[in-house]
Amino acid sequence: MKVSLLDYGAGNVRSVRNAILAAGYTVDDISSPEEILNSECIIFPGVGSYGSAMTVLKERGYDEALRTYLKDCDRPFLGICLGMQTLFESSEEFLGHDGDATKKTIEGLGVIPGKVIRFDDDAVPAVPHIGWNGRIPHQSSPVLSTSEEKDEVYFVHSYYVPIIEENKDWILTSTTYGNQRYVSSVQKGCVVATQFHPEKSGTTGLNIFKNFLQVRFFPSYVLYDYFVCAF
Repeated sequence: MKVSLLDYGAGNVRSVRNAILAAGYTVDDISSPEEILNSECIIFPGVGSYGSAMTVLKERGYDEALRTYLKDCDRPFLGICLGMQTLFESSEEFLGHDGDATKKTIEGLGVIPGKVIRFDDDAVPAVPHIGWNGRIPHQSSPVLSTSEEKDEVYFVHSYYVPIIEENKDWILTSTTYGNQRYVSSVQKGCVVATQFHPEKSGTTGLNIFKNFLQVRFFPSYVLYDYFVCAF
């Protein structure tokens, strides 16, 4: 059984690849929009700049293919870190040019309502948020069935997704950093994404990969609260 890995070239995805292999699955690298449309299951790990990621996705034609793949939330997808953030409508980034910083809104895939914004330096201990933190569950999911609320996971990010009324039905977990509570994972149907890095989160993270993939390939309907997939 194969998993399609969307590596847009912005970072080292070796740890994600190793986690998939450790879960007992083989990996195919996506190299065209058609491969996105024909995939059985996509994992999209992302690091770096939102703007750079979206530029690459658009240049390669991956953005429209992903929107089609994700449209009905009935095809398995796991986004990680920037792979989660790009699902939202836009991101706010500070871009410097000759020392003159300007604010620019960058369009995302628009699958989930909401805008990615930067942590307020006055509201959190430090930016970026680097290290282990917990999660507050908002809904049940087989993806998290083997982890507990006390099990911490690993974060590395300067931008976050605020909780708003329009995206509440997507929120799987939230996390508090300093005085800021934000979306730390989402799920609707077969689409799952995390702000944290499961591939860097030890046994807890490896179990998230295993659970996601086992549910994906289970040969029947899976109904578990908000998680409904026909395989």
